Amino acid sequence: MTGWLIRALLLVLIVGSLLRAVWRLLAGVVDGASGTSGAARRGPREVAGVPLVRDPVCGTYVVKTRALTVRRGDDVEYFCSERCRDQFKGRA
Repeated sequence: MTGWLIRALLLVLIVGSLLRAVWRLLAGVVDGASGTSGAARRGPREVAGVPLVRDPVCGTYVVKTRALTVRRGDDVEYFCSERCRDQFKGRA
């Protein structure tokens, strides 16, 4: 009797998993055919960006608020490290 109960439970789990997989597949096909995804139906989402600046010596992008700076008149140069800043000062 225990063997029958385990088989029945496994059958329910397998059938449930297959039904869920088919349901998700059909939902994906409908979304693809309609040209809208789930995210598109929820509406646009605002994503706050972080301003990046490029180090003129090594080309690394750095978060502007964390960059080291050198001011030359009205221009501001941004650097990723003291090494790059010193290298820039030495050649300028």
